[in-house]
Amino acid sequence: MDYDKIGVFITTLRKEKNLTQAKLAEKIFVSEKTISKWENGKSLPDTATLPLLCEVLQVSINELLNGEKIKKENYTQKAEEKLLEMRKQKENSDKHLLAMEIVIGFLSVSFLLALTFIASYIEMPEYLQVILIVMGLVVCIIGILFALKIEQVAGYYQCKHCAHKHIPSFRQVSFSMHVNRTRFLKCPNCGKKSWQKKVIK
Repeated sequence: MDYDKIGVFITTLRKEKNLTQAKLAEKIFVSEKTISKWENGKSLPDTATLPLLCEVLQVSINELLNGEKIKKENYTQKAEEKLLEMRKQKENSDKHLLAMEIVIGFLSVSFLLALTFIASYIEMPEYLQVILIVMGLVVCIIGILFALKIEQVAGYYQCKHCAHKHIPSFRQVSFSMHVNRTRFLKCPNCGKKSWQKKVIK
């Protein structure tokens, strides 16, 4: 999505309605700073604000996300293009998240091992050794929980039986047997359990 183009479009529509940034912000219950960020292409309206913004500016969500007015005959095509673009962005985002999951997991375990090594091989009072190991465990557990959350929300799991793609609950991901990113899960579509692979698309 072209943030700059959308920002210019919001500015143009706002000025056409003779609204200041402050007035527009007041109408859609956001801050003036938020409007400024949108218009400067630094961010986009969230899904909760988008419908109200479009209502005030009298454009469709599709037009706003395209950053231009769309003729009726091109409307469906533009909507499909936007959906494909958004899907592509989600796939890229999921790939980055899954790469981050590996980094978080590696750093968490490394931190625990490093503190355990320090506590074991460097002379210090016993209570300090315990504190270091507990700190390492806490950081490691928090890191693993973050990694599991990423594992849950990034991409989908695909059922071997019916090819249905789904996002399991955090509990299912946490307690299921797994080998790397393949987990033994129950499919919400066919109800059968199988070893399901993580897929991005």
